Amino acid sequence: MNMRNDKAMNNQECSRMQEKLRRYDLLSQEASYVRDKDRFLIRDIFEKDLHMGMEVGIGFQRSYGSVLSGDYFSFFKLPDGNSMLIFSDISGHGLPAYTTLIRFRSAVILTLKEFERRYVDNPWISYSDIIRGIAEKFTDIMDFSGSNDFASVNFVFFREHDDHIRMEFYNRSMLFPIVFRRDGTEVVVADLNSRNPELNWEVDKGYLLGSDIRSLIGDEEYFYTPGCTFDIREGDLILFYSDGLTEAFDSDTQKEQFGEKRLVESIIEMIGLPPQLIINNIYDRVYNFIGSHEDQKDDMTALLLDLTKGRKMK
Repeated sequence: MNMRNDKAMNNQECSRMQEKLRRYDLLSQEASYVRDKDRFLIRDIFEKDLHMGMEVGIGFQRSYGSVLSGDYFSFFKLPDGNSMLIFSDISGHGLPAYTTLIRFRSAVILTLKEFERRYVDNPWISYSDIIRGIAEKFTDIMDFSGSNDFASVNFVFFREHDDHIRMEFYNRSMLFPIVFRRDGTEVVVADLNSRNPELNWEVDKGYLLGSDIRSLIGDEEYFYTPGCTFDIREGDLILFYSDGLTEAFDSDTQKEQFGEKRLVESIIEMIGLPPQLIINNIYDRVYNFIGSHEDQKDDMTALLLDLTKGRKMK
């Protein structure tokens, strides 16, 4: 009798394990499908809406052992014809981080729908008002849920001009991108995380998004998000990335990080390659640096926009 019970329990355990593996495979396939869709969406937005051809490279790896991720990016078409990129990193890992991400995305969708309705009667949009609306909704949701998690987010609006595209940033404590500008045989690197007077660039950020931050500093300071701009043009590469890439520790001492320097040098070395191949090679280098996939402690996400194709003017 006990042997039959043990066998039945083993069968049940095997069934549960098979179901977990099946669900894991489905989530992995869904994540890969979403990123493939992102690649085509981003390319179409730049080619059709911003009239600039481009290629896209996407890297997306969850921390080891996690099925879900807190890293997030997405493009949105705005009612005024411009586009918005959201690139964010949610605190924590796995299911808690993903839960916060869903709350954040809900705040984004609700705010954009609200501004779409407004635009019908008043065809004008304030980007700073969009950011404030998202921040208010997200913080209210976090308050209601009793969560003390937070989000760092870079909101980037793309405005088309005659000979360039202007990136308008509203940054809530997230990494800025790195721009690689090809000037003949030279590559000029603009790391927008540092002040650059030669390129007329000043770093300006707001606070992290989270109910605890709001409680500490008050509404007026919390909801204010400074804006800054940087112009991109044909031939530029723009790398958005999460700190999981640069803060990955080496396999030997566990004290040295992969760092921005290695990241920049890697892209310069491979700058003539297709962007997806560049991203794939960077991830290979990071894994070689940390030792193995099992040593990945944080989500790693990268988005490389390569404006190499001929510009198609209106």
